[in-house]
Amino acid sequence: MKITAIRVHRLEGKLQRRFGWSLNWTDRRVGTLVEVETDSGLTGWGDGAVPDAALAKLQGFIGRSPFEAEAIFDEMRAPGLLQGRAGEPMFGSLDVALWDLQGKALGLPVCKLLGRVYRTEVRPYCTALYRVDSDDLPRALADEAAGWKARGYTTMKMKIGYGADLDIRCVEAVRKAIGEDTGLAVDSNCGYDAPTAIALGARLEAFNLRWWEEPLDALDFEGYARLRQAVRIPLASGESLTVDTLARDYIAPRLIDIVQPEVEWIGLTGARRITPLAWLQHIRVVPHNWSTAVRTATVLHWAATIPPPTIGLATGDVTFEFDQTEHPFRDAVVNETVKRDGDGMMQVPDRPGLGVTIDRQALKRFTLDCVAFAR
Repeated sequence: MKITAIRVHRLEGKLQRRFGWSLNWTDRRVGTLVEVETDSGLTGWGDGAVPDAALAKLQGFIGRSPFEAEAIFDEMRAPGLLQGRAGEPMFGSLDVALWDLQGKALGLPVCKLLGRVYRTEVRPYCTALYRVDSDDLPRALADEAAGWKARGYTTMKMKIGYGADLDIRCVEAVRKAIGEDTGLAVDSNCGYDAPTAIALGARLEAFNLRWWEEPLDALDFEGYARLRQAVRIPLASGESLTVDTLARDYIAPRLIDIVQPEVEWIGLTGARRITPLAWLQHIRVVPHNWSTAVRTATVLHWAATIPPPTIGLATGDVTFEFDQTEHPFRDAVVNETVKRDGDGMMQVPDRPGLGVTIDRQALKRFTLDCVAFAR
C-alpha cells in the first residue's frame, strides 16, 4: 500500500456569539483535516493544522507506505542549523492519518496498534465557560456551569486570566453554582507572569481545583518551577508544545503535575513516546482536544492506552478534554455520532482505524481552501 495523494483541507465556520479567553476573542472556529489516499483505495484522515513551512515536505511522502508512519514523523523535523541536530517534528495530523490507514488496512481499531488497551470507554471532562459579553460575567458563568452539571458532567474547566480580582469572583461564583462534589479546573492560557501567578495561586487554593492550566507562558520553565513550589494546586500545561520539548523540559524534570499534549502537534507517534515517559515520572497524561470529532476519536484511541497513574483503587479516572463551546462543523464533518452515553462515558470506537468516516458534503460546505499533493 502506497500513498498516492495528500490533501490539506482548511475549514472555517462563523459563530452565532463570540467568546473569549485571556489572550483574545473569536467569532469563528477554524480547523484543518488532512486526507491521505492510497493505491489500495483506502483513505486516512487526521485533524490538525499544517504550518505553511511544512507544506513543502508533503510532496516527498507520495509513494511511501503508511506503515512507515514513525519514520515519516521523524522526517517531518525542521532542518537543523549548521552542525546541530534537526529541530522538532512540525505537526501531527499527517501522522494520525497514517495510523488511521494502518488500522483500516489491518482491520483493527487504532488503539490496538498503539499498545495495551486498558479501557474501552473514557469519561471526558467538559471544556466550556469562556468569556462572554455580559454585564455580570461571574453570574453568566455560574448559570452556564449549572447547566453543564445538569447535563451530567462531573468535571469541568473554566477560563480565567482576566485579572486577579475578576478571576476570583468568577471562580467563586462557579464553585458555588456547581458545589464541592463537581470537579473544577481553571485555564489561564499563558496569561500571567510568575509573580502574578504566585499571588493569584494563593487565593485560588480555597476553591479545591483539580488543576491550574497554563498559568504562565508555556516556555517559562523557571517560572513553572517557582510556581510549583509556591502553590498547592496541581499545575498542567503542554498543549502547544512538540514531543521533544514535552519530554525534555516538562516530563524529565517533573516540571508540572499534569501534561496535556495535543495530537495536532505530536501525532499518535508522539503520543506513544510521551505516554510511557510520563508514567515513569509519575505525571498524569490528560490529552488536550479542541477541534472536530475526528480529533476526539483520535484522542479516545490514545486515552484507551494510557496506563492508570497508580495501582490504587482511588487513583481517579483517565480523562481527556471534550470541548463544548459552539462549533459549527465539529460534529458535522463525520457521519458517526461521537458523544457521551447516559453515564457520561464515551466509547472508544471499535471499527478499523479511527472508526469515523467523513461527510464529504459537510467538508465541502466548510472548506476555505484545499492544498493537494499527488504523484
